[in-house]
Amino acid sequence: MSVWEQFEQQRWMDGATAVHGLISLAVLAVIYQLVNSYYSPISHFPGPTWAKLSSYWLAYQCRRTRRSEVVMELHRKYGDFVRIGPNHVSINNPGAIPQIYGHRTGFTKGPFYDAFVQVTPVVFNVRSVEEHVRKRKYINASFSSRALLDFEPYMDREILGWKRKLFGMLQENKANLDFVVWTNFLAFDVVASFAFGSPFGFVETGKDPDGLIQIIDARGEFMNATGSLSPILRPLMRYHPFDSFWRQGYKARAGLESIGREAYQRRKSSTGNRKDLMSYLLAATDPSTKKSIDEDEIIAESISFIVGGSDTTSSTMTNFIDFVSRDTKLQFLLQQELDSFFPGEPAEDWVPSERETSRLPLMVATLREVMRVRPTSATGLERITPMGGKNVVGQFIPSKVRPIHWHKMKSRSAVC
Repeated sequence: MSVWEQFEQQRWMDGATAVHGLISLAVLAVIYQLVNSYYSPISHFPGPTWAKLSSYWLAYQCRRTRRSEVVMELHRKYGDFVRIGPNHVSINNPGAIPQIYGHRTGFTKGPFYDAFVQVTPVVFNVRSVEEHVRKRKYINASFSSRALLDFEPYMDREILGWKRKLFGMLQENKANLDFVVWTNFLAFDVVASFAFGSPFGFVETGKDPDGLIQIIDARGEFMNATGSLSPILRPLMRYHPFDSFWRQGYKARAGLESIGREAYQRRKSSTGNRKDLMSYLLAATDPSTKKSIDEDEIIAESISFIVGGSDTTSSTMTNFIDFVSRDTKLQFLLQQELDSFFPGEPAEDWVPSERETSRLPLMVATLREVMRVRPTSATGLERITPMGGKNVVGQFIPSKVRPIHWHKMKSRSAVC
């Protein structure tokens, strides 16, 4: 046998060995999941068979943007406790909220949050309690009462521009407009002004030329789905041969980081003494080292504010208008309240202050009810049960299990 033939034979054998190894690993994984499904300490909790076998079931519901509806139906079918993953329990009982999310309960953030890390962990997704405390210390000044008063003029400027734009469209006989689009434009411009020192210009141009809103939507759906997967499966989804959703998600994630870095560099090189979120972060010091905050931390926090502040604001505004437009009596009562608090014809450049709007009882109550009935995040906030396990509303949850409280649904026993 020639050297080349020996080489080819060896290469074939190596390939066959690799294939056999992969098949063996797959078989072992299936066996492990089957055993875990029936002998897990949470096997007594009801739920779909596929959910008990693999985390991919829950990720697939996120992929279909049906997670909230599917889990809600499962609670209607099975009750307050539902198994929605091999190591994942959803709870629908208001009594669980302080027991899971209260101060010093022992429950910590689960691996779901790792999927949301962009550049470096931020206050929202950092899982280490010590690191969370460190970040909170240097970021708290950005959300003090004084800081919020500093931010208000910039927000008023964007609201006034938005108001003028909508009135201008009405005067041009454009009687119909997509309110979802325009609340997105306003929310993104306001939050960008906070985070990076200047708006994106969506309201002024009526356009999103870089597709930022679409990027953030795609990123959010991707990260929700990825966060629902077992950590060992996450990197493999980049190579999913049949579904471009995962590859597009990685692309959207990289695109947002690029936009965030560019916006940060523009703000850093600008002159003036503008007081905004970025100015506080640039002036902040690490509470441990007393040195300036690392550049990646500043960029990551700013991106986090763009994502967390824009979509939640725009969806709440849209839902508020939707609720009010469906109820003529509520419209009448709100108009009465506004006329009483703000009599006469307002000036063209008038924007009410936060202090003024906070004194509108019906307006505030309506807004709170909208946020209760249609929460901006309906996926739940995952936690890890501490060592030794915990009793939650009468049920023992073993250690290292990932419980969440379901925020979207009314419990049979109380309203959440």
